[in-house]
Amino acid sequence: MSNQEMPMVAIPLPKGKKNAVQWGCVCMMLSVAMYGLVFATLTAPILGEINAMEYVSLFSIFAALGVSIMTPIGGKLGDLIGRRNIVVVPGIICAVAGIAIAFVRSLWPLMALRLIVSLAQGAFTAAPYIIVGLINEKKDTPKAFGLLAASIAVGGFGGSIIAGILTDMGLMTFAILMPAIPLLIGVFLIGTNLPNVKKDGKVVIDVAGIVALVVTLCGILLALNFGSTVGWTNPGVIAGFVVGIIGLVALVKVEEKAADPLIPLKLFANKKYVAIMCVGFLGYFYQNAMNVYAPIGAMQVMGATTAAAGALQMPRTIITMILPAITGAWVAKKANRRWVAFAMGTLLVAIPMIMMGFTAPAYPILIYFVALAITGVADGFRSVSMMPGAQATLEPQDIGIGTALINFVNSLAGTVAAAVLGVVYNMNTVADPTNVANIQAGVNAVFWVAGIVSLAGFLLVIFVVRPQMTVKEEA
Repeated sequence: MSNQEMPMVAIPLPKGKKNAVQWGCVCMMLSVAMYGLVFATLTAPILGEINAMEYVSLFSIFAALGVSIMTPIGGKLGDLIGRRNIVVVPGIICAVAGIAIAFVRSLWPLMALRLIVSLAQGAFTAAPYIIVGLINEKKDTPKAFGLLAASIAVGGFGGSIIAGILTDMGLMTFAILMPAIPLLIGVFLIGTNLPNVKKDGKVVIDVAGIVALVVTLCGILLALNFGSTVGWTNPGVIAGFVVGIIGLVALVKVEEKAADPLIPLKLFANKKYVAIMCVGFLGYFYQNAMNVYAPIGAMQVMGATTAAAGALQMPRTIITMILPAITGAWVAKKANRRWVAFAMGTLLVAIPMIMMGFTAPAYPILIYFVALAITGVADGFRSVSMMPGAQATLEPQDIGIGTALINFVNSLAGTVAAAVLGVVYNMNTVADPTNVANIQAGVNAVFWVAGIVSLAGFLLVIFVVRPQMTVKEEA
C-alpha cells in the first residue's frame, strides 16, 4: 500500500489481513441473521418442549429488547475499548449463551440466555459496518456494505431453512448450535487480524447515560409491545410510557453534561445525518407489514396454503442475495448516485405496499410474490447507500456511535411498526377477528399505512436528502 493511499483509510491493513477482517465481518453478519431466523423458527418448538407456549411473546420481546438496548451502547463501547474487543468479547459471550440454549430446558434460564444472546448481539451488530468503513476507502464502502447485506440475506434464508430441516429430523440441538459456527469464525478472523484501535487517553464510561437509556428503552418498548395485547389504557402500559418518557428527559439532561457522552447530542445538530436517520426509520417501517401481515392476507383472505404463504419471500430473498453486489458497484462509481439509491430504496417499497393494499379473496397471489420481490430490489439499493451515506456525514471520531445509532433507529422502526400496525389491524377486526371481510379490511389498512410511510421516506429523499447530497457533490 503506497503512502498516498494510507491516509485515505482510517485503519490501513495489508491486503491479506484486510480480506480476512472483511470476511470476518461477513461471518458476523451471517451469524446475526442466522440467530434471528433460527430462533424465530424454533421458538415454538423450544418452548413447546417445556409446555411454555404462553411465553412465546415474552421470549420474542427479550430478543428485540436486548438488541435495542445494546446497539447504541455497543457503538460507544467500541470507541472506548476498541473495535477488535467489541467484536471478540461480546462475540464469545453470545456464542457461549447460544450454545447453552441448545442444552437448557428450563423456562427462566432459557429467557435469561435469550436476553444475553440479544444483548451481546446488540453490542457487536454495528461493528462490522463500522469496521468495513474503517478498513476501506470511501469509494469501496458501498461494495463492502453490499457484501454484508448479501450475507444477511444468505444467513437468514439459509439459517431458517436448515434449522427447520434439522428440527424435522429430530436434530433441534444442532439447529440451535448452528449460528455459533460463523460467529466464532468471525471472532477469530477479526480478533487475529484487526488492530485494537480505540480512543487515546483514559477510558470513561458514561454509566449514568447507560442507565437512563436502559430505563427509556425498557419503559417505552415494553409498553409498545404489551399495549396492543393488554390494552393501551392498562395501568402497567401507561406506567411504562411514563417511566420511559421520564428516562428520556433524564437521558438528554445527563448527555448534555457528560464529558464523554454515550450519545453525543451534537449528532442531532448534523442535519444531513438526521435526514438519513429519518429515511432509514421510514424505509424499514414496512418490514413488519411484510413479515406479519402478508402471510395473513395470503392465507386468511385469499385462501392460499401454508406452503404458498411460507414461500412468499423466496424471490425477494434471492434478489437480496445477488443484487447488493451489483448496486454497490454501481453506487461506488459516482457519489451522486447515492441519493438515487436512497430514492429507489423508499419508492420501491411504497409501490408494492400499495399494490398489496387491494387484497381480496379473488386477488391473485402472484401479485404478492411480485410485490415482495420488488421490496427486495429496494433493499438492494438501500443496503449499499444507507450506512455509507450516514458515515460520509460524520467526523471520524463519531463514526462508531453514529453508525450504531443508525442501526438502533432501523431496529426501533420495527418495534414501532409492530405497535402501530397492530393498532391499525385491530381497529378493523375488533368486531369479529375471524370474519374474512374484517381481516381483509385490516390487512389492506396495514399495507396502505406502510405504503404511505414509505412514500413519506421517498419525499424526504427528494426534497431534503437529494439537495444536501447534490450540494456536497458540487462542492
